[in-house]
Amino acid sequence: MVSKMASIYSTEYQLVIKTLREARINKGITQESLAKALDRPQSFVAKFENGERRLDVVEFVHIACLLSLDPAIAVKELPLKNWRINRHAKLSKNKKYCVI
Repeated sequence: MVSKMASIYSTEYQLVIKTLREARINKGITQESLAKALDRPQSFVAKFENGERRLDVVEFVHIACLLSLDPAIAVKELPLKNWRINRHAKLSKNKKYCVI
């Protein structure tokens, strides 16, 4: 079982949002411009940047690409060492288990 994985308050999630926000600002893109590219209201961008709304993985990838970020690189450096994984969770048919 992953501890606090779904929380918008987790350190890992906040780092992802910080990366997106900093990329947007560094590129001189306004919340309004990003929202327009996403066909969403400006409040959508404000809410995910302020932690009022959680992004799903598809939204994250789309936003990262719009900001010229490689989504894989954006999450590669996340500090995952504190995650607790159920070591008995099956990952595939050949009975591999996740061990972190």
